[in-house]
Amino acid sequence: MNEAVSDTRKGSKGPGCLLNGFAAAFLLAGLAAMYFIALKPLFHYWQTDSWERVPAQVLDSRLNRSTSDGSTTYSVSARYQYQYQGRTYTSESVSLYGGSDNFDDFWQRLARRLEQARLAQQPVLAWVNPDQPEKAYLERGLRSGSLVFGFAFGGVFALVGGGLLFFFNRRAKASGNPEGGGEPIYSSNQKSGHGFLIVFGLIFVLLPAPGYQSAIEGAARGDYAMLFIFLFPLVGLLVMAGGLVGRRRYKFFGPTPLTLDPDPGQAGGQVGGEVLISRAVPHSARFTVSLSCVHQETRGSGDDRRTDTTVLWQSDQGGYVESGMRDSRVQFCFDVPGDLPPTYQRGRQSVYWQVSMKGELDGRELHRDWSIPVIQGDVGSRFTLPESHVEEDRRQREEAALASAREQIVVKRTGQGLTVTSRAGRNLGLKLGLLLFGGIFAAVGTFLLVLALDEGGMLYLMAGAFGGYGLVALALYMLGRSLQVVIRGDEVRSRRRWLGIPLRQRRMRLRNADQLVLDSAVRSTTNGRVQEYMNLYAQDESGRVRVAEGIAGQQAGEQLREELLRELHLV
Repeated sequence: MNEAVSDTRKGSKGPGCLLNGFAAAFLLAGLAAMYFIALKPLFHYWQTDSWERVPAQVLDSRLNRSTSDGSTTYSVSARYQYQYQGRTYTSESVSLYGGSDNFDDFWQRLARRLEQARLAQQPVLAWVNPDQPEKAYLERGLRSGSLVFGFAFGGVFALVGGGLLFFFNRRAKASGNPEGGGEPIYSSNQKSGHGFLIVFGLIFVLLPAPGYQSAIEGAARGDYAMLFIFLFPLVGLLVMAGGLVGRRRYKFFGPTPLTLDPDPGQAGGQVGGEVLISRAVPHSARFTVSLSCVHQETRGSGDDRRTDTTVLWQSDQGGYVESGMRDSRVQFCFDVPGDLPPTYQRGRQSVYWQVSMKGELDGRELHRDWSIPVIQGDVGSRFTLPESHVEEDRRQREEAALASAREQIVVKRTGQGLTVTSRAGRNLGLKLGLLLFGGIFAAVGTFLLVLALDEGGMLYLMAGAFGGYGLVALALYMLGRSLQVVIRGDEVRSRRRWLGIPLRQRRMRLRNADQLVLDSAVRSTTNGRVQEYMNLYAQDESGRVRVAEGIAGQQAGEQLREELLRELHLV
């Protein structure tokens, strides 16, 4: 058996007990927190609604304090006596809430009230179970702090744990038949993900349900913080809506199984296949198919554990649609370089291959991913695309790239010459992401610095490590910078501005096509997809001058270079 395929089989057994146990611990901890901190008191509050109120005499009361790791929690102990139907009872049950906490000042206020009643020998009202009079509570009210903490803390832990369980096991099941053999491969973003969203949204709607009426009553008494509980059904409904929308989209296109040929795919040969769509698709419909080879390596351990992901190779093409009466097939065929690694998993390193398909039909967007097996080989595919389709796809891609380049970079003739303008504010998502990332680190650094002013020591070092101010400054500079280049004759003059303020100017002579060079500036990877941002330079033996910057997509950069060469009559 081929070694790479064998390694793939060994690495596809699933996430393992350790990862599943870790995720299950988060899920159970979240559910337990929601139950004991929020749900259990809610149920008790509902059950005690019919209990009777009788006068009780406080015999003893005290506020308990427990300090651990610099945090103090509180609880109240009390003993009281009451009469019910001619009999005298003594109880130590104080509140619906057990244990100790510091969510709010509930325990302190209760302790003061009971101690004042004891010292003044004034009765307080106790809630007594008419069916079991020995059971009673001195305080039956709900606590908004406990409800908020229980649902927020527990809900986050439950969502994280449930999400990790789903993600770990989805990745294990999504790779289809790792050894190939002609079996269909199903997408990794299938209907189970939509079901996960619907179920978890429903949990967020139903779990706090016993507290809705109590929250309304509390708000009527002026305790508006209890209305916070309605954020959970709101979030739950939004999550459910996302799941239902995804479910409808899934049913519109169907399961979309992928059939490979050759199976496994061949690094050094071809990776071809067809995707089955459960409806008739017009032959003119356009679906973009991508093939990616991705390397992953896990480094460190514990809190320092991280996974580095690198896209080694990626190629796109337009899928060829064969439409039937009730279903359709989208075919693709990639020529794969022979120097790329096969699918494998050895220790902390792995390589996986992924097919992605995007498109739109009747206003509904399709996006599916498939993990596929690939080995070294030179076998071709039976899914050979028609030459007319390949040529049309190439032409459309060049036109789309040129349109994208013209939208990003303004090129026009003026009285001064050929003007090339890279406007400020482009690629907003990338720059705002950098600003947000830097802003979070800067906020943490500022908070640590404030603490360091009081406590000193290592906090100063930590504040510096979390600074993030450089990232914020870089993002703000990138958001406001622009570049204007004027080419007249063979002279290139560039002027850098920030928020319209001139910063610097450079000059160079451009005499032949070889001097105009396209270079990669930044690469970002999202869900295995690489977005490359290019810069265009004029260069000679003395250095280089930037002509255009931040061009999204290598093909758009190449089309911009070709257009400039034509405008300058250098080709």
